[in-house]
Amino acid sequence: MKSTTAIADHVARVANTPLEPADAEALRRLFLDNFVVSLWGATQPWTQQIAAWTRRFAGSGQSPVLTGDWSADASVAALVHGTASHSYELDDTHNATLSHPGAVIIPAALATGAATDASQEELFRAVAAGYEAMALVGMTAGGLETVHRGFHPTSVFGTFGAAASCVALHAYRRGEPVTSDMLIAAWGHSLSQACGAMQFSAEPSGGEVKRVHAGFGARNGVLAAEFALMDAVTAPRLSIEGTYGLAALFGGDLRPATPSHRLQIHDISLKPYACCRLFHSTIDALAELTNDFQLPVDSIREIVIRGPQLIADQHMLAHPSSTMAAQYSCPYIVGATLAYGPHRYDAYADGFLDDSRIRAIAAKVRFEFSEELTAYYPTRFATGVSFRFGDDTTRSAVVIDSVGTPGKPLTIDQIIAKGKGLERSAAVMESKEPVGRRCAMQIWDDNRGARALAQTLMDAWRSLGAEAS
Repeated sequence: MKSTTAIADHVARVANTPLEPADAEALRRLFLDNFVVSLWGATQPWTQQIAAWTRRFAGSGQSPVLTGDWSADASVAALVHGTASHSYELDDTHNATLSHPGAVIIPAALATGAATDASQEELFRAVAAGYEAMALVGMTAGGLETVHRGFHPTSVFGTFGAAASCVALHAYRRGEPVTSDMLIAAWGHSLSQACGAMQFSAEPSGGEVKRVHAGFGARNGVLAAEFALMDAVTAPRLSIEGTYGLAALFGGDLRPATPSHRLQIHDISLKPYACCRLFHSTIDALAELTNDFQLPVDSIREIVIRGPQLIADQHMLAHPSSTMAAQYSCPYIVGATLAYGPHRYDAYADGFLDDSRIRAIAAKVRFEFSEELTAYYPTRFATGVSFRFGDDTTRSAVVIDSVGTPGKPLTIDQIIAKGKGLERSAAVMESKEPVGRRCAMQIWDDNRGARALAQTLMDAWRSLGAEAS
């Protein structure tokens, strides 16, 4: 069977099958994480400027636009929410595809669900199908190969996942089952919209366009699903395995599309730290080596990071001059973590980029390729860290599975705690209850459908007292 058809058959089954209680619980955690992450992203100037640009579309649809006071077409709302979700390197991760599915699928589904007035059960089922699609399409085409070829998996694969969710929501609205043909048609359009270059990772500035990649994926998925409803706007059927399909253009050799015994929503890592997911194991190793950051940094003469060649190729920028570059730079991440701890999200902001403490530590960092640790990639992001001290003694640690991975999941309280500092960052109003806690109360309410949950996110933003610039 062709790859596209095999994946579509499976995704259609997921979209048409009621969720188990454990699945609904996993989805609630993903929505909560996305809401907290998106609120952080909404405080950033690039998100606010994109949102302000969309005011021209006000009144074009029923989907609320994050940070704005207007509603618009679902594709517009998805663009803004997706950008916010990916705006501060806190979004969820699917390791095997090196992608961030929640930043693309949840914004697209929430925007389309608000437009179609989907129930919570329909919304959750559509999102589960979207995660399956994005993961299986990405694993079939090759996530690591996509990165090495210079393309951003979140945007490239995300369009397919977002399209699957939106196809399902349109089918639910019409009272029809989701079919393979519906998905295949939408993915034909997704292929022509796939985008996202990795050049942002190779320059010290200009990288904030990466934030919009998730917005592009979300918006394009909405459009792909809607275009697939037009019988005159036909699209190719072999979007994954075709001569000029996804694998040939963006990835590598085709791999079998083999669904897991459990849904992909259970194999997602959540981020406790505001940096590239690749270095969360590095941060956990730093915590181990410094007795939870109690060791005086001045005693360290050299810091060696070990892992896959990808670190040397894309993550060893010595002097980043933008937030994006800093959150992608291994030396800077190590410097910021050792100087200020792992939960100072503002250590990646403009005011810290020339910080002397961070720079001094970053200058001690070098990289060594490790074949042993590379063997874990891409399903597990393992790294090793070694300290050499002034007296030539050394200390080393290796972390295979970092905090936030499926084997070491974040608790609901830890997800809510990711919102700590939001009130201070967004300014103005004080809140008696953490914004994440208020979102959780609504997300765990079975009666709140897509429109109500979209409004929950908008209300959470307004409660911060922040306004789009």
